[in-house]
Amino acid sequence: MKSIVLFIVFTWVSSLGFTQEGVRFEPLSFREAVAKAKSEQKYVFVDCYTSWCGPCKKMTQHVFPQKKAGDYFNPKFVCVKYDMEKGEGPELGKRFEVRAYPTFLVLDAEGKLLHKVIGGYSVDEIIGRIEESFDEEKAYGSFKAKYESGNRDQNFMENYLKMLLRYYDPAAETVAAELLSSLSEKERVEERYWFIFSNPKLTPEGSVHEAWLLKNHKHFSKTIGKEQVNRELDRRYTEKLLKVLSEKETLLTQKQLTAFGRKVAALKLDTDEELQVYVNVAKAALQEDCRLLIAVCEQEFPKLKTKEIPYPQFCERIMKEASAADKQRYIALGEKLYEQAKEEKTKNTFRFVLDFLKRYPEQN
Repeated sequence: MKSIVLFIVFTWVSSLGFTQEGVRFEPLSFREAVAKAKSEQKYVFVDCYTSWCGPCKKMTQHVFPQKKAGDYFNPKFVCVKYDMEKGEGPELGKRFEVRAYPTFLVLDAEGKLLHKVIGGYSVDEIIGRIEESFDEEKAYGSFKAKYESGNRDQNFMENYLKMLLRYYDPAAETVAAELLSSLSEKERVEERYWFIFSNPKLTPEGSVHEAWLLKNHKHFSKTIGKEQVNRELDRRYTEKLLKVLSEKETLLTQKQLTAFGRKVAALKLDTDEELQVYVNVAKAALQEDCRLLIAVCEQEFPKLKTKEIPYPQFCERIMKEASAADKQRYIALGEKLYEQAKEEKTKNTFRFVLDFLKRYPEQN
């Protein structure tokens, strides 16, 4: 009996010792954490998490309990963690612009932000990322302070912009515009700035920067490579035409669509034939003749080999306007496309739409 009690006590002590080896997160309010850091001459480490975040749980369960993590964090930081959806969390999230989870904050003893780290990491990786807090060439707080003090050196702006993108910071759009305005025509087409023009948030549809990209794409082809530039142009025109076909964007006029088709054809992209399919179908969709639309879909849809087939986009119109015979033609087209589809996700989409079309008469 005595041996059993000793075993239980030993196991309990060993377990307690293990839990204390890792990072010690203290149950303090934010104000208390800052005050304690100041009194102990430490920094504050904040784990910003949510209850539903998978990487957050992984860090809590597998990374922070490790002795190596404890040996690094405990001597240097007052460590606290807050659910961003409860208690102080929402206010702190707004204050420190937390937009993704997990986000880890490093603050000085005055509560001033030194650095941010986003995402899940191994113990060595998280230590390395937190160490960036003390390097003014890598710390988020240092970059932000330099920018706000007026630093507009192009190399600095480029690095700051990449950092903002990493942190999902909407200020990236302003910084990108400011950086581009400082560049000469020759500098803009350098490979180092391609990340701006290939980012839809920094160079959105209809922006002056997109217009500049489209006008100067041949110059980019020389510095970036024709294949990469063409891939970006194809992505932009594909998204534009799919928006038109799904009516998420106002349909262009027949004249505008014809001009758009010529504009795309002039680029001589490898995907031109499929882009022209979208143009032709969009032009047919402008007509009030549902039978004509079905005929054009029958002719054009089979040409789409690599791009999304906008078959579901016209489902509602077919149900409302098509005769029973024309509806059967559209169903037959869908069955044919279903058989030709290779990806399971695509086949499932066709099957769902086809089942709905076949059941529709029963719902009237």
